[in-house]
Amino acid sequence: MSRSLGAALACAVAFVALAVVVTAGAVPGDAAVSAAAVDAARASAGATRVAQVVEAVTQPAWVYLAGLVGVVLAHRAGRRRQAVAALAAGALASVASPAFKALTDRGRPALEAGLTTAHGGSFPSGHALASTTVVLAAVLLLAPPGRRRLVAVVGAVELAVVSVDRVWLGAHFPSDVLGAWLLAGALVGTAVWWAGRSEQQAHRRRAPGATGLPHRR
Repeated sequence: MSRSLGAALACAVAFVALAVVVTAGAVPGDAAVSAAAVDAARASAGATRVAQVVEAVTQPAWVYLAGLVGVVLAHRAGRRRQAVAALAAGALASVASPAFKALTDRGRPALEAGLTTAHGGSFPSGHALASTTVVLAAVLLLAPPGRRRLVAVVGAVELAVVSVDRVWLGAHFPSDVLGAWLLAGALVGTAVWWAGRSEQQAHRRRAPGATGLPHRR
């Protein structure tokens, strides 16, 4: 089993386990952290306004659109399998988010505070899922080798900001964000595995003697 597939399976198992816990009842510490964050947001008007701007500009639709630009650039640069794999991961994430929200039917922690425009189910966080999926896909599939470190640093900062933002505004519990990380890891890990496997198969088909013809010396 490849490392990427193993990581994807581990993330998938952890996500399912967390989803079961969330559906069965409260996650220990979730409510306390959320309440403390919302209290801090109420007391920090300037920081909260910034968080609301972050919420608006990191809507999943905008994040997936940015990822689509990366897919197009990677495809034009010749990394076609990686582009297809990243596109598939993003498409599945965009469908999985509302599906799991409906299945778990978890309420938002603090909509009554009036700090967020979020609505619908809470688990997993759609903002965090979109950002994590696009950041992981950009680093592991789309970015050229020479730029991966820069993309990783920028992506990690964006992901950290979005993740804190969702809890700060009372839109999500911490476990909603964790669930998004795990689901994105499962999807992108599987995409990385598929792209690598597809690339290996293509190399084998192009190798001398792969068609059964005698190898010319």
